[in-house]
Amino acid sequence: MKGVAILTEARSGSEWLGSLANSTGILGQSGEWLDPSKLGFKPKSFDELLCAVIDRGNTANGRFAVKVFSRHLETTQAKYGVDFLTECIRRHGIGLVLLERRDRLRQAISYCRAKASGRWQSTTSGIDPIPEYDFASICQVYFRIEQSHAFWGAYLRMADLPYDHFFYEDLLSDPRPYVASLARQLSVEMPSCEFKTNLRLQRDAYTEEWVERYRNDARSKNLLAYLPEKMAPRTIDNLARLLLKKQMRISQL
Repeated sequence: MKGVAILTEARSGSEWLGSLANSTGILGQSGEWLDPSKLGFKPKSFDELLCAVIDRGNTANGRFAVKVFSRHLETTQAKYGVDFLTECIRRHGIGLVLLERRDRLRQAISYCRAKASGRWQSTTSGIDPIPEYDFASICQVYFRIEQSHAFWGAYLRMADLPYDHFFYEDLLSDPRPYVASLARQLSVEMPSCEFKTNLRLQRDAYTEEWVERYRNDARSKNLLAYLPEKMAPRTIDNLARLLLKKQMRISQL
């Protein structure tokens, strides 16, 4: 099996890009398969986890894809004592894609709105409640997003792993470079079909209202008063512990 791992963080456009790649039927089926709630059960061993990830993320041509947040890597290491990525590379030679979003503020706002409303995708049915603006939550998520991307940068440099790097904003008008990267790393021909998705942008006037309110509040309030309660888990020290296969404390976005 050949695979590809998309290293990213929540609300980075990974769901939209993943749906486009998944629609080809030959680039794996990317999803958060390291999250037991998305996988559908809790594997008892690392081998069981890896088999399940491949089973859920594969396409008929023997290719698989998995979307990985930094917290997924940490929880997997803590539970099984194994670095998922390096072990996958050792067994299957998977490729890596680092996906970021430049606009961290709107990324944080998107996360806060989705968490408060329960509407993580545009296809979620039912009434879409408008959540209440929460400056503290936006600050905390903003800090954690920055921590996550700092983690990925340090991890990739320390492990000296090759990867393709993309920014969500650069792919909005043309996602083909992202799809082409997956095709190359999975050793399949670039699909000539039209990429399809039923997802749409969720950014709206309320997003821009929150952006303006946040910027006004950030100028008048003490940002340090809104630090996340637990910032330690994504320090360089904990990254070293991860690479040395030692247990770390866990915090989630």
